[in-house]
Amino acid sequence: MPDRIPISINPEHAATRGFRTSGLLKLDSMERLLDRLVAPFGEVKVELEFGKHGQRMYLQGDVTGEAILQCQRCLQKMKQEINHQFRLGLIFSEAEIDGLLPGEEPLLISNDDQDLRLAEVIEDELELLLPMVVKHSAEICQTGMEPAKETEQIEVKTSKKNPFEVLMDLKKR
Repeated sequence: MPDRIPISINPEHAATRGFRTSGLLKLDSMERLLDRLVAPFGEVKVELEFGKHGQRMYLQGDVTGEAILQCQRCLQKMKQEINHQFRLGLIFSEAEIDGLLPGEEPLLISNDDQDLRLAEVIEDELELLLPMVVKHSAEICQTGMEPAKETEQIEVKTSKKNPFEVLMDLKKR
């Protein structure tokens, strides 16, 4: 297995040839994920396969690894296992979306770009996979605090004077 996947690839040529590749991607190179990750960032193992089903091109992949995230409840590090399979239908216009097979997600290829940046595709998949709000389960979380209980409502009686009483006093004079 090579250490790294290609930076970019022509999706039409890759699908026609049935191109396969695998390698490791470092999580710290994925700028859009950095605000959700905690050091050490680690890496993910990626296996990709391009192919054709009739005239339709696809990219299917498998991403495995582990990410270190920060629990939003106790602010401690927590591990998030990554084991994600995906299948993307390669399309060149939104009109082609209806022709995708069940289970395929669309991947719109720009006509301006001949090459597909593979690390960006993996980053997109991880961005959708990782939770937006990260929390341990309630049993594991180390907040050191008990859950908030309902507070008792205490009625407070005030003895404020009616503001119109002053006018009433003036009227009596």
